[in-house]
Amino acid sequence: MSTTPEHPVAQHTGLAPATLVVAVGRPAHEQGGHINPSVPLNSTYVSRGVVTSGELSYARGDNDAWHPFESALATLEAGTGEPGEALVFSSGMAAIAAVFSLVPDGGTLVLPRHAYQAGMVLARQISERHGVTLRYVDIADTDAVVAALEGADLFLAESPTNPMLEVADLPAVLAAARAAGVRSVVDNTFATPLGQNPLEHGADIVLHSVTKYLAGHSDVVLGALVTRDAELAATLREHRTLHGAIAGPFEVWLALRGLRTLALRFERAQATAAELARRL
Repeated sequence: MSTTPEHPVAQHTGLAPATLVVAVGRPAHEQGGHINPSVPLNSTYVSRGVVTSGELSYARGDNDAWHPFESALATLEAGTGEPGEALVFSSGMAAIAAVFSLVPDGGTLVLPRHAYQAGMVLARQISERHGVTLRYVDIADTDAVVAALEGADLFLAESPTNPMLEVADLPAVLAAARAAGVRSVVDNTFATPLGQNPLEHGADIVLHSVTKYLAGHSDVVLGALVTRDAELAATLREHRTLHGAIAGPFEVWLALRGLRTLALRFERAQATAAELARRL
């Protein structure tokens, strides 16, 4: 995770999620200091000839405009565990493309029969162009999911699914994936980190369309991935850099601003859904 002295994480230990969304990703508290991060607009950074590890050089590889949001999301997705590394992408589809790049040519991808449509289209294209076998499962049928994992390379779960709202038994299917040696990804867009933390159940990667619940105001298009595996994070970061799937500084700032009201919006959405269900 991108953590700097300006955006500490340790001080937020023990806070409730509804408080975390307000507290994380802010500059360190100091008298007369800012309570919100700035929006640095830089494509290049000053170099004295030798770039050391962790030093900013070119904004496509790393960008200090991303760090507050990435730090905030990694903290939210950690649950009771240690934060991993969050990577913001130019869109949810860019994040999905990075995940699908982990499947080798001729490999096998297990995915829900009902899932985000554009992601399904991309999966079919990868299947046609790279000989990847697609195994579609009813994500709510735990036995069927477990059976489909044998010999697979990657398991993508949506829970709830988009748009059918099917719910997976995440602890069970993620444990089965780990036992089978299958890398697992959970699209947590609909549940949000306030509803569940898939990393706690053994997911290797958590995926978000930041465009939706996290940003919350229909004014940005962004995606994100979160993982606790440092090697995996480096692979995903390299994909983002080489494919240019990077986010604009102002869009990421807007997403962090939107995150501040996530708990209130999520609570209201659940209350409204419950009332609609009662009336219907």
